[in-house]
Amino acid sequence: MPRRGGPGRLARCCAAALAALLVLSGCSDAGRRPTSGEELRIGLLAPLTGSPMRYTANRAAQALVDRVNAAGGLDLGGRRIPVRLFVEDTAGRIETTMAATARLIGQDGVQALVGPYFSREAIPVAAAAEAAQVLLLTPTATSPEITRGRRFAFRACMLDSAQGRALARFAYADLGLRRAAVLYDESDAYSSGLARYFGEALRGLDGVRVLAVPYSRGTADFSAALARIKAFGAQALLLPNFIEDLSRQVVQARAAGFQGVFLGGDSWDSDRGLHGLPEAQGARFSAEYAAAAAAPEARSAAEDLVKASGAQLDKNTALTLDSLELLFAAARRTGAVDAASLRAGLLALQGFSGLTGAIRFDSGGDPSRSLHIMMISGGELAPVKDIAPER
Repeated sequence: MPRRGGPGRLARCCAAALAALLVLSGCSDAGRRPTSGEELRIGLLAPLTGSPMRYTANRAAQALVDRVNAAGGLDLGGRRIPVRLFVEDTAGRIETTMAATARLIGQDGVQALVGPYFSREAIPVAAAAEAAQVLLLTPTATSPEITRGRRFAFRACMLDSAQGRALARFAYADLGLRRAAVLYDESDAYSSGLARYFGEALRGLDGVRVLAVPYSRGTADFSAALARIKAFGAQALLLPNFIEDLSRQVVQARAAGFQGVFLGGDSWDSDRGLHGLPEAQGARFSAEYAAAAAAPEARSAAEDLVKASGAQLDKNTALTLDSLELLFAAARRTGAVDAASLRAGLLALQGFSGLTGAIRFDSGGDPSRSLHIMMISGGELAPVKDIAPER
């Protein structure tokens, strides 16, 4: 799941990335390796503060690492090594994220990074990790720019392009809709990207009309945009946006007379307040994690972890746990924990089935994975359709 960011932020983002790279280039090789013995060092870049969502995945992540170590460590073909988790707060700011990345790579000597969770932060971190040849595995950042042209950048979640096409096919084939509108934040990589992929997929289908309506960051009154959408006669309204805007948009859309179906991307999965709104009932959105569809054994193990740690078992937690399990599986596959071996192990994985489903990396850092279409009903989430990986 991405986060807000515009052209001005992108310039600062590049400057922050460059600063981080300069810091990293000055680090000695000794500062980038474990101080003693062999161990798997993982840096977790998480929005512990500065985000309106309730983030607790770091607690479950630490509980999983503790469980591995309590069993004697990670088993690499008969020898066991400890796993260490270094947690850094991104605070929802690019500058903070890049400074944390520099510490994790330059001081803590991590071989892999899990996170960041938002695309605006993950894009520059991926550049820094690539330069340092440290593996990055983001649980939720969906922008194609994170992995494009990079060898060490991976993700556990679906791409914006995949969910955009899936939502378009669902609206067309399953809901029978032929007129759709999109209200999106033009300054955000996730929002504008998902809007674009959804619109392109729908426009390629027979008899479909699409209206795309951008808005500026910080907008509070969407009445003018919603008047256009109502006049267009939209049967569906895609809102590929975030907690800061979604509840306001849903309420204002119904008040403006929109009677159609709300559609959303995976950002909807994190907004529990939205799920309880009367105006949001019946909305459908794409998601990687559906509790009801999870394998019973994997779900039971995850529930034990969250109970012990005080975390909540949501999409962020599920994808974080899968990200760690992917790293463990990659290390077991190759018998080594350096970044190059972890990369090779991820690419060679076969038959990995995690809490969020089957995941494989056919040729690069973007996974081939299934996704779910969820519906909000009675304040709860219910899976309505599973969509197989694209071929």
